[in-house]
Amino acid sequence: MDDVRKQDPTFTNFVPTTAAEAVDRYVRCRRNGLKPMMVPECLINCSRQLGPKELDRFEAWIINPNGSLDSADLVPCDAINKSNDLVYEENVKRFEDSLPPVPEIKYCRDSDDEKITEL
Repeated sequence: MDDVRKQDPTFTNFVPTTAAEAVDRYVRCRRNGLKPMMVPECLINCSRQLGPKELDRFEAWIINPNGSLDSADLVPCDAINKSNDLVYEENVKRFEDSLPPVPEIKYCRDSDDEKITEL
């Protein structure tokens, strides 16, 4: 009977047992107006009956729905990091000498009491 009910694209009252069914249920929930703050709970609910292998497949889909990037030819772009590091170093040099020193505060502990008082 679930096969008949699953023909309705708004039907979400089923418990997925495979990663494909879990993805299908999540997409149905999203199309039905799933609020962004409820996404984690929905993903957990979709995966509650998955076995270890199916759970790994579903987790891989959550991380990257378009597939694995293992064989992709990625080019590192560290120009922004280098630029940010230069700006940070300039700011450190500029403000290092202009900041006043932090005053030293001395405390004493009463022997009878555990309270700390400022001298």
